[in-house]
Amino acid sequence: MKTTSFALRNVRIITPFRIVEPGVIVIAGRQIAHMGKVSDIAVPPGIPVYDLPGITVTPGFIDLLVHGGYGHGFADDTADAITAISDFFFAHGTTGLLASLFSKKMDLLKKDMTRIADYIEGHTGSNVWGIHMEGPFINPQIKGAHKIEYLWEPNVEMWNELYASSRGHIKLMTISPELPGNIDVIRTAASQGVVPSIGHTLALYDDIEKAIDNGAAHVTHMFNAMRPFHHREAGIMVAALLRNELKVELIADGIHVNPIVMKLLHNIKGSGGIILVTDAIRASGMPDGEYHFMDQKIIVREKRAFLENGTLAGSTLTMEEAVKTMVKEVGVPLTDAVRMASLNGAKVLGIEHRKGILAVGKDADLVLLDDGFNVQATVYEGEVKYQRSLFKH
Repeated sequence: MKTTSFALRNVRIITPFRIVEPGVIVIAGRQIAHMGKVSDIAVPPGIPVYDLPGITVTPGFIDLLVHGGYGHGFADDTADAITAISDFFFAHGTTGLLASLFSKKMDLLKKDMTRIADYIEGHTGSNVWGIHMEGPFINPQIKGAHKIEYLWEPNVEMWNELYASSRGHIKLMTISPELPGNIDVIRTAASQGVVPSIGHTLALYDDIEKAIDNGAAHVTHMFNAMRPFHHREAGIMVAALLRNELKVELIADGIHVNPIVMKLLHNIKGSGGIILVTDAIRASGMPDGEYHFMDQKIIVREKRAFLENGTLAGSTLTMEEAVKTMVKEVGVPLTDAVRMASLNGAKVLGIEHRKGILAVGKDADLVLLDDGFNVQATVYEGEVKYQRSLFKH
């Protein structure tokens, strides 16, 4: 459905700071034109009105770590793969995502960068907003599923080549600050507007402080691929919990992190310090079986994705499932879970003045959920990108 204006009435609105119920949202073009309680808002005459009791409306989800989905990966050498991934994530409420790339040989990684940059620049209305470069400047001792032969010695010149090949579309970069030379890379990337994210790291607290001073502001998939917590040897976990400069990604699938540990994280960092991500791979949305990721065989059983040696390798998570996990298994308020899935990611990207929040003048990026947290429709900048049946006549 494409239309210049329409209204959603008798819905529960998660702003995400409060709940408006029963609420109404009026969309005009790409923006929200009116919003509030049904008793306070007069819907302009002549526009379609959809009465949707039982539907919850949230800001569009923003996922900063996506490798693929629905049988495709962002490292696949075709634009059709990117379109398929984009459509799949629209169907799960994600209105903005970063295409995540993994460590490779220089020429192949630069080719991936350029292909995604071409797609972003050639597709208006896409939910692919930029690139998250996960590696290749990460610690080989805690590489996860990354192949060790593709990890690079930290080097500013090589980073600049990568950044140039992306034509400025790298928004986030995972890096290990303890490796010699990586503070220089962090400083350079930060000066170019990229958010350096600490991950796949054995860094100690002093290393993290240096990284923060040089622009690091983010932590990749908290608790996974990092130095374990130790009470006499403070490392990344202590820094991530203690330092408010660092926002942390959380893969809320109940597999990567136990729900009790997620509750502890929420109690310490609060709803403003956590960003829900999926770390989804091509197996997301697909049946159990064997797939490939990072040039290796991946086994998927009961939503768990792992290498043959048992190492977790991405996830099959989608964002509405992450929100559901936070509410149902972790016990956080729905407003908090939605904030972690929307506004917080927008803040990392510096676009919170338009995205991640529902109010007049903001972009009309909406997710419509039923009581089971199933996505019934996704609206992006006023255009319905996915629907089950809500807008059909």
